[in-house]
Amino acid sequence: MQHKTDKHCVILGGCGFLGSVVVRRLVSTGWKVRVFDKEGVDTWRLRDVLQKIELMTGDFMNVGDLRRAVNGIPTVLHFIGTTIPQSSMNDIHYDIETNVMPTVRLLELMREQPGQRLLFASSGGTVYGVAAQNGPLLETDPTEPIASYGVSKLMIEKYIRLFGHNYGLDYAILRLANPFGESQSVERPQGAVGVFLHKALHGETISIWGDGSVVRDYIYEADVALAVESILEVGVPSGVYNLGSGVGVSLTDLLTTIQDVTGLNCRVTYDPSRKFDVPCNILNIDKIQKNCGWKPSHSLSDGLRKMWAALEPQR
Repeated sequence: MQHKTDKHCVILGGCGFLGSVVVRRLVSTGWKVRVFDKEGVDTWRLRDVLQKIELMTGDFMNVGDLRRAVNGIPTVLHFIGTTIPQSSMNDIHYDIETNVMPTVRLLELMREQPGQRLLFASSGGTVYGVAAQNGPLLETDPTEPIASYGVSKLMIEKYIRLFGHNYGLDYAILRLANPFGESQSVERPQGAVGVFLHKALHGETISIWGDGSVVRDYIYEADVALAVESILEVGVPSGVYNLGSGVGVSLTDLLTTIQDVTGLNCRVTYDPSRKFDVPCNILNIDKIQKNCGWKPSHSLSDGLRKMWAALEPQR
């Protein structure tokens, strides 16, 4: 992804969790930002910057709406996702129709405007599948996803690389670990950090799939936003980049850290493991560090303290 002096971008899904974090970061550093999201979307995450952005609403599956969103904008950031791993398995057709197909249309539109560049938020947590070893995964490691969510993300990656090879599309694919932070809605059943905190806050029993040994890589939201800004500002070669903390944390250790941060004693039950949950997922982040100088600056406990402080009004 080449460096561009024109700091003008459109963020697809900019009202969502990660999209909004990136919007706020880029606005604070002088970017001119257009946000494209669905009709009637809640803009609470952008309340502090609404007067500084252009907000455009429409249907991601409608090519006319999509054309309006990206027309004339040099940098497109794609943060739209309509499923999570569990829901993707419940309706695979929906996963493909609402994520893969609209993204292919997006690529075709971008082909009409040579010189545009694309940043796509993929999933480092699911595209690799079951790793051959428990160490950090490289971008060159095999990709054998065992959830439809990972399959659809990988399909999109392949199409982006196809357009890069055949039509010169400038792109960066970010394989994100498990992001968390205070911009996350703890009401939604997505992400162990948010779910565990929500249940801890309300004194509800926390359900853990399996025996608690599942290991994940957790990345704080502000570190994600800084990584995105660094990629856009520095310019990196088109390709795939892991984006995580590089540190593995088991669900048992996550729960212990939450209890330490909150001072709460959580009730826990253990349910049968799910077939689409890989036992260990840690990302090697050497490539992104080397190419744009970024590195995470928040530990899991740092991020959890910020999340817990943001939840104070509910306590």
